[in-house]
Amino acid sequence: MAEFDDGEVFSEVFKGAFHPVILVGAAYVGKTALLYRYILDDIPEGLTSTVGVEFTKRAVMHKESGNKVQLHIWDTAGQERFKSVTKHHYRGADACLLVFDISNKDSFDELPNWLAELRENSGPDCIVFLIGNKVDLDAEAKRVVSKAEATRYAKQHKLIYRETSSFWPREQPKQANQLQEGIEVVFDEIVNGKIQTEALHQHEGKAKDTAVPGPERPKAGGVKLDAEAIYKYHADSACSC
Repeated sequence: MAEFDDGEVFSEVFKGAFHPVILVGAAYVGKTALLYRYILDDIPEGLTSTVGVEFTKRAVMHKESGNKVQLHIWDTAGQERFKSVTKHHYRGADACLLVFDISNKDSFDELPNWLAELRENSGPDCIVFLIGNKVDLDAEAKRVVSKAEATRYAKQHKLIYRETSSFWPREQPKQANQLQEGIEVVFDEIVNGKIQTEALHQHEGKAKDTAVPGPERPKAGGVKLDAEAIYKYHADSACSC
């Protein structure tokens, strides 16, 4: 897979920084198509399944702060024979997109195995988005995994649930009780979490350097990049069906 970079200079805050993101899930759930949609806003003809692991990157701007963030994205194969290769790339990931196909019940039933492997091999601060892909098939009555079932699973395991389709424009706005959105909106949520976390850590570091004896100072506001806090942050947009 080709590498993409907008060539812009990063701000001083994030100069040289990159944030690893990994896509995992069963074979044929559409991970590679989602990645092409995010990078190119298109899907090339003759797209084939990933063999082992493929890498790409994208430099994006945080819309609110204007800071530049570089995402290093690893697309992993879903076949069992490649698992020994993909496990290595869990380590150090800031976020993971755990993808299943809403029209394929087996891909949903395999989620516990993927999640257990992810939890075992990734760091405690890796945020997991559960992605229900191929939502365009919902209109054709091919959905076999309901929003309610997927949302329950996400809440049970402290995941952030979103639905999307590689056939949608990447900037497709949120819809359907805020659950369904273009893939770029999903990645924007990751970037927003990282930006706010970095700002929080910087604020806390400065406060610690200038602290004087006395009562503990209140912590700065923001979204801490841990599963409990970020899931709570997104809880209002979770489906109540």
